[in-house]
Amino acid sequence: MQYPARLFADTATIVARCGVLLLLYAYVFSLNDGTIKGTTFAMVAWSMFFYFSFITLSSSRISRAIMQDITSGQIEVLLSKPITYLSYRAWWQIGAGVYPFIVTTILGAVTLAMTVGIPQTMKIPLFLPTLLVTFIGAIIVTLFIYTIVGLLSFWIEDVLPIFWIVDKAVMILGGSYLPVALFPDFMYKIALYSPFGASVFVTHTVYESWTTIWYKLISIQLFWIVVLGGIIYFMFSRAVKNVSVNGG
Repeated sequence: MQYPARLFADTATIVARCGVLLLLYAYVFSLNDGTIKGTTFAMVAWSMFFYFSFITLSSSRISRAIMQDITSGQIEVLLSKPITYLSYRAWWQIGAGVYPFIVTTILGAVTLAMTVGIPQTMKIPLFLPTLLVTFIGAIIVTLFIYTIVGLLSFWIEDVLPIFWIVDKAVMILGGSYLPVALFPDFMYKIALYSPFGASVFVTHTVYESWTTIWYKLISIQLFWIVVLGGIIYFMFSRAVKNVSVNGG
């Protein structure tokens, strides 16, 4: 709330990127009698909106924050404090993104409901509870992925090239520019079983298949949370042994 310019920038990003894509897909669907591979434009629109809404949380920025702490030496100070460093960084990142996320999500959802309508798949009782669980899982997986990228700064300092590769993988497999319902089979399987796709499973919740696969996708998220959490624990344990805190 202290930086309204950021809120404006995040909102403008969604309008510019998501809005243009929705106009493009609206035209494509109109050329195909409103349906492609059994999927309607309303489903695709909400799926893509969920992706762009989710990224306003800016969970990926945790990798840059960790890199800056390490390269600047601030990590030495933070490790000496009575806090858990990684937990502190994760909650800081969530707190930094929650306000623009709430505002842009509400405004975007109202606009989308008035323009393209709400699909029947979003009106079933199962939708909201599973969306909430998947959303929480997506936040955790995303934070874990980018925390691993940030922790690599202990060994290679500048992790931005790795960040760009990972970020583009999340963007492609998350359904930002090509909706997951329109993925080729091979690409869909990669999106389904990779941590990059699992980090944005909220984009799957609007499709008809969700009623039969929701438990499978949530299980995949839980699997990656355990695996990525183990990797983070191993990396951080190894890294802090080589950090000199207050000359110790």
